[in-house]
Amino acid sequence: MALPHSDPVAAIVRSAQYLAGIVRYDDLWPQLAKLVCRFFGADVAAFAAREADGRVRFLHVEPPGVALDAAAATLAAVFDSGFLATEVLELPAPHAAVLLPLGRERQRTGYVLLAAHRSPAPLPRERLDLYLALAGLIESTLDRIASQQRFVSMANNVPELLGQLVANEGAWRFTYVSGGARRVLGIAPEVLLADSSVLFGGLDAADRAALESALAGWQAGAHLRVTMRWRAPDGSLRHLLANAMASTGEAGERVWDGAIQDISEQVRLQEESRRNLERLNKSMEDAIQAVAATIEQRDPYTAGHQRRVAELATRLAVRLDLPADMVHGIRLTASIHDIGKIHVPAELLSFPGKLPEVEFALIRQHPRIGYEILKNVDFPWPVAEMVYQHHEHLDGSGYPRGLRGAQILFGARIITVADVVEAIALHRPYRPALGVETALTEIEKHRGTRYDAAVVDACLAVFREEGFSFS
Repeated sequence: MALPHSDPVAAIVRSAQYLAGIVRYDDLWPQLAKLVCRFFGADVAAFAAREADGRVRFLHVEPPGVALDAAAATLAAVFDSGFLATEVLELPAPHAAVLLPLGRERQRTGYVLLAAHRSPAPLPRERLDLYLALAGLIESTLDRIASQQRFVSMANNVPELLGQLVANEGAWRFTYVSGGARRVLGIAPEVLLADSSVLFGGLDAADRAALESALAGWQAGAHLRVTMRWRAPDGSLRHLLANAMASTGEAGERVWDGAIQDISEQVRLQEESRRNLERLNKSMEDAIQAVAATIEQRDPYTAGHQRRVAELATRLAVRLDLPADMVHGIRLTASIHDIGKIHVPAELLSFPGKLPEVEFALIRQHPRIGYEILKNVDFPWPVAEMVYQHHEHLDGSGYPRGLRGAQILFGARIITVADVVEAIALHRPYRPALGVETALTEIEKHRGTRYDAAVVDACLAVFREEGFSFS
């Protein structure tokens, strides 16, 4: 009963190395049985499992064809007790056998290993210890394979393509690809495993360059996130999102582990939403311009005033480097900032002289009236409040509420300056045009008191440096 190797430790080490290479259940039991015979010198090796009905079934016997009926009772006892057993079996020659329970994912006994040596004498203690060590290795292998199988099963059932890319001689190759490849790319995992360039070849040229650059920037712990356009084998264009984490493999190789999602539907919905928003904004702007035109028809002397204020306010907002969305909101608000005048009698708006105090007080209510008209309209900007504030001053000298400083929205401060400059520079029913320089002198005089200093500076620059003029 000598070991094939003189050193018992060598048998365990060789077994551990062999077991580490087993990654699937395919031919598992024949491989394990041959291992027992090869490294431990067993003449007979077998693995058995118990069916749900209690019957014991041999998964594999090595060498094939050996009858193990003589071990039936002992096998049943080991399954019942969970303890190893030793026995001399007649096969038909005497064989010293050990029967070892193997745990199966926290179950006490999932399988039984039977190892028998041609000998009438029981196995010595040191040989039993070796088999106990082997049983532990086999249990760990079974648990590892089961865990890997669960992962593979889960990975194949998620919609994303899960994969691992490894650097190999200057190129990247897939060492693992989940079943999601069929859903995401329309190709089988085996295709990518055989030729990783299939993925790269289907990418838009710019996106391929971006992905290759990101992969080349590998650094352990780094995160990769890239969106890509990919032409599928069926000719369809798919939008993909790749997320991966960089790590170092066991042999020191560069590794990316990650997932690729098909985000084509998300991109389609985003594009559809963008188009719908554009149509909505266009409809809203058309409605706003219709209202502005209605106001100007009632006040022919100031026709174009709101349009010109909007033009200047937009230039000021751009000069101040405000976000494009905020610039858009300021332009629309300025286009209807005098909407409240629709409730002011037309004869007051075109009165050719200074109005009596009572009538002027009525006109001064137009910011509040404009707010009441607009407050329930669901704009993406505070349009109603900016309309309400467009005659307020930082020092509290404005109207209708006498707001001060931070109480006044920045967008309203821009419209205020644009409104003042346009009103002074151009003709009014009660006086002739005073010119742009007079208007600029006025806002310079009250810079930082009535009017926001940054807005005044922007206005001066727009006229004096950029050469702005009212169209």
